[in-house]
Amino acid sequence: MKILATLLMLAALAPHLSAQSKPARQTNKTAQEKITTTTAKPNLPVRRVVLYSNGVAYFERRGQVNNQAEISLPFKQSQVDDVLKSMLVLDLGKGQIGAVSYNSSAPPSARLAEIPFSIQAKGNDEQANDDEGSGLVGVLRQLQGARVTITTANRTTTGAILTVEERKSQIDANKPPVISHSIVLVTESGEISKFNLEDVRSVKLLDEGARHDIKEFAEASASARRRDAKTITITSDGSGAREMLVSYVVAAPIWKTTYRIVLDATGKPFFQGWAIVDNVGDEDWTDVSLSLVSGTPISFIQPIQQPLYRYRPVIPIPEDLQLTPQIYEPATGDIVNPASIPSSGGVIGGVAGGVPGGVPGGIAGRAGVGDPPPPPKSPEPTTSISDLISSEDSGVKAAATGSAIGDLFEYRIDQPVTVRRDRSALIPILQTHMEGERVSIYNEATRSDRPLSGLRLKNNSPLTLEGGSLTVIDSNAYAGETLMERLKPNEERFISFALDLATLVTSRSEQGRQPTFLVRILNGVLQSHYYQTDKKVYEITNQTDKPRVVYIEHPLREKWSLSDDTLKPVEKTASFYRFRVEVAPRSTFELPVTERQTLMDTYALTDMNQQYLELFVSRKFVDDDTRAVLEKIIQLERQIATVNERIVAADRETSEISIDQKRLRENISTLKDTAETKQLIARYVAKAGEQETRLEQIAKEKREALLERTRLQSELSATIRAMTLNRKL
Repeated sequence: MKILATLLMLAALAPHLSAQSKPARQTNKTAQEKITTTTAKPNLPVRRVVLYSNGVAYFERRGQVNNQAEISLPFKQSQVDDVLKSMLVLDLGKGQIGAVSYNSSAPPSARLAEIPFSIQAKGNDEQANDDEGSGLVGVLRQLQGARVTITTANRTTTGAILTVEERKSQIDANKPPVISHSIVLVTESGEISKFNLEDVRSVKLLDEGARHDIKEFAEASASARRRDAKTITITSDGSGAREMLVSYVVAAPIWKTTYRIVLDATGKPFFQGWAIVDNVGDEDWTDVSLSLVSGTPISFIQPIQQPLYRYRPVIPIPEDLQLTPQIYEPATGDIVNPASIPSSGGVIGGVAGGVPGGVPGGIAGRAGVGDPPPPPKSPEPTTSISDLISSEDSGVKAAATGSAIGDLFEYRIDQPVTVRRDRSALIPILQTHMEGERVSIYNEATRSDRPLSGLRLKNNSPLTLEGGSLTVIDSNAYAGETLMERLKPNEERFISFALDLATLVTSRSEQGRQPTFLVRILNGVLQSHYYQTDKKVYEITNQTDKPRVVYIEHPLREKWSLSDDTLKPVEKTASFYRFRVEVAPRSTFELPVTERQTLMDTYALTDMNQQYLELFVSRKFVDDDTRAVLEKIIQLERQIATVNERIVAADRETSEISIDQKRLRENISTLKDTAETKQLIARYVAKAGEQETRLEQIAKEKREALLERTRLQSELSATIRAMTLNRKL
């Protein structure tokens, strides 16, 4: 029953897709062929691809079009925003670009909701009966009143759908009833006819509105099924054959770099670079012009395909990766002692290869079956990998040409590149000798006991090397790997790839204070300038029979500087001093690094006393003239102190007299008017008179003392203001 319903559904939709007349059928056939040709394969193939290191790619399509052209380009939903933001369309044959359109961005559920009927998809495990809204029965019930033509085996009838009847027949009591459906039509003459759906061969929709609704439903259902598909259609009006160009930018995997360094017997490096590109699209890159751009142009996502909504640009935040391989800071250009940097004479130039992927060497022959095994041969000398890779028979040839694009750098692949969809490719971009020196690099924060084996590498190629992984081959064997940051032409950088087990480094620290080197007197303050020192001694032990070059990275701290007796570093980075040390075989070298920070002790001259003066004289802070002025200051301060003592004594005596006078007044008020008390009162009055005289004298002495103190303080202030000193010790 379910299969029959499906066939009937297809029969109902078929008349809608075909026209009633022969010319119309031919026209629709031509349109169908055009649609099939456009959707099967875009007639603007990819001709150029530029990959950027910030996660976008520039695509350029070119191809021939004829007359009134219509180009359909499929994209993923996530790519449409970038395409609409960056698409460039050119008709290079004097054609006129028309509309650039794409299917609606409204959700499929919203489009389906606008159609006046719905069809529910049924699974295989559900019942096969046709319910309302599912199957052909559901469609016909929702088209009630629509004009149709029904064809059976023996007749054809045209009319309007009245209803669809459902009939249940109980043929076997032990089985569920059999359900059948009939469609009831009313003709223009008023005749009502009923047709069993099992006998109906086709149902043709005659109403234009009903056909339009079914077409819209089919397209919306297909869009809902292909949720991630978008088609951008470009039209161009012109005459004859001509070339059309379409370019755009979409998100793409970043291109990656990986390098190999092969060291020869003298430690000189041969450098080989490869670029990894990924084609994750749905279309092959066939003979495309490929470029790889090193740099980070600003790029963002703006959802401009969504109607009525505005979003802020979505700018990705770079992730901070904690990586085990060490990445070394470039020098700031401030090389303190250029003469101590050894010169290394590398060879500049590329190496031409043979057949890509060729294998050096041959396959030895095999002895006969019946022959006895040959006697063992002595080992024959073999060619080292360092010699093979630098020879013309290495099989690898650099395939990229570098050039600057503003602040960016482009690797242009010289030959056309083919990368099938969902495939990746490894493309050689560099093959050259480089300048370098085998070194050991010690950083106490990385490892406190041993340095890392590495190279001081100089990029003497004309290319900017994008950051990536780097594998080192030494003595015909794997030696280690690391990460390298972007390296510009003629720039030097350290790389480390293994732990140096043949060099031992220990360190010890000492703190101290150096004697005062400068004494200043300014604004009444004596300043004693001195250095606080922090000394670290690195002890480097070479445990091999060969000399070693070790670079010590010592932290660079704010407000600290190297002392004059410290070995000058060869260079300085944003965070470290770098010291170059050559250690003889089986020996130990000590590198003392002393840093100093300027500090200052201050002494106010207004607090100067004999003890401070003796301290300054003993430390030779002051000369004889300054000593005489300081002694005068001390003398003035002593005189002021004496005057202050007189003022304090006067205040104290005044207070004592005032207390005694209060006592006398209280005693007089309590005495009775008798002969004995009169004599005592007269005595109290006489003593009070003497005290009043003394108070007047004390007040006079205090006024004189205050005047004298003011004079002495003025003299002291003038002496201090006039005193200056700038004495280097």
